[in-house]
Amino acid sequence: MQHGGLGLNADPHGPFHGPLAHAYACGAHIQVAGGGEWNNPVGCACCGPEQKRAGLYEDWGIGSPDDWRRQTESLIGDRDSNFAASVLLELRRVSSQAVGQPIDPGVWRDGIAHMCWQHGIDEASYRQWVDLARLILSYEERFTADGLLPPGAIVPSIKAWDFGRGANMARWGVQCGYSDMHTSQTYAVHASEQARRHYATWAEFSASYILGRCLHFDNGEFGHWYTTPLDVHHLMMSHPQSPWLHVPFRG
Repeated sequence: MQHGGLGLNADPHGPFHGPLAHAYACGAHIQVAGGGEWNNPVGCACCGPEQKRAGLYEDWGIGSPDDWRRQTESLIGDRDSNFAASVLLELRRVSSQAVGQPIDPGVWRDGIAHMCWQHGIDEASYRQWVDLARLILSYEERFTADGLLPPGAIVPSIKAWDFGRGANMARWGVQCGYSDMHTSQTYAVHASEQARRHYATWAEFSASYILGRCLHFDNGEFGHWYTTPLDVHHLMMSHPQSPWLHVPFRG
């Protein structure tokens, strides 16, 4: 079974059940898109340590074990890498919770205006916040059309974008020689524990990850930054050997 030319590969010696399997399944978007084995303890067998170190330095500025540790801890911690989007999504969540039902875009926009007024944020910045909210809504509409979200659902946060990358970063530390296996797996399991704190299902986690990725890279273009993880999502939600079907998200 393939989606967009993607297949699902697994390391026969890697975990298929338990906390570590859950952790590695949290990193499936990156692993599967790159043709890797979803449960490989080092993440990627497509390149050697030197090439992987060069890639991490180019993409992340990571050039040492300390750099790797700081970046991994940042990704699996409690602070979101996209502050503005996280504030907006939390504002919508709290507003919806206060009234006991989903809020419409107009109410969300009014909430943004009130927030900006409270904090002395100028008109130009307010418009930027509203534009970002509008972009989020356009992604959610497309997510629904593409079967990524059920009708009427929203993305509660984009923390999964960090947790999914963190689960992979943990493994890359071993591949690069920046970490021992025990430390790597401890970080990976913490990433999955964080995921379970914030999400209820693999589908919800996945939609959150994809929105975070799209806000960072895609900017409303719905190009490969969106279509590739969408293909991974549908593959992971339908392949008979997918950990998303066999490893409980919670429990």
